Amino acid sequence: MNVLAVSDVDAAARTERARALAGVPPASWQFIAVLGAAFAVLGAVDLGLAWFPLNFGTPQWEFGTVTQTLDGMPVFTLGLVLSLAAAVAQGKWLLTRLISIWLFVLAFLIVFMAVLYATDLPIALRAVPDPQIRQGLMKAIMKTSAQAVVYPAAFVWMGIKGWRLSASGKGR
Repeated sequence: MNVLAVSDVDAAARTERARALAGVPPASWQFIAVLGAAFAVLGAVDLGLAWFPLNFGTPQWEFGTVTQTLDGMPVFTLGLVLSLAAAVAQGKWLLTRLISIWLFVLAFLIVFMAVLYATDLPIALRAVPDPQIRQGLMKAIMKTSAQAVVYPAAFVWMGIKGWRLSASGKGR
C-alpha cells in the first residue's frame, strides 16, 4: 500500500513538474490537444480516402496514391505534433508513448510507400515522352522523394524524443 501511495505521489509530481516546465496554463494545452486531435483525425480521413479502393499492381494508382498521401501529410503531421506536445506538457505519459509508437509505425509505412513509388518510377518516366509534361513529372518526383526522406526522419526523431520524455517523466 505504501508503494502505491509513493507511486501516485511521484506521478502527480511529474505531471505538475511538466506543467510548470511548459510555462503555459494547463487549459491552454487542452485547447492545443483538442486542435491536434481534430487535425490528426481529419488528416487521417483524408489520407485513408486516398487508398480506397485499393488497386495494388496498377502503377498509375500506386504512383498517384503515394504522391497524394505524402502531399496530404502536413495536416495529419501537425495534428500528431500538437497532440504530442500537449501530452508531454500535461504529463500524459501513456498518450505520449502511444503517439511515439504511431510516429514509428508511420515512418515505417512511408519507407514502404517510397519503395512502392520507386518501383513505379521507370513506368511513369517512360509514359511521358513530352519534355514539358516530363518536367512537371520530374518536379513531382523530386517533391515526393524529398517528402519520403524528410517525413520518416522527422517522425523517428519525434518518436524517440517522445519515448524518452515519457520514460524520464520530464516535460522538456
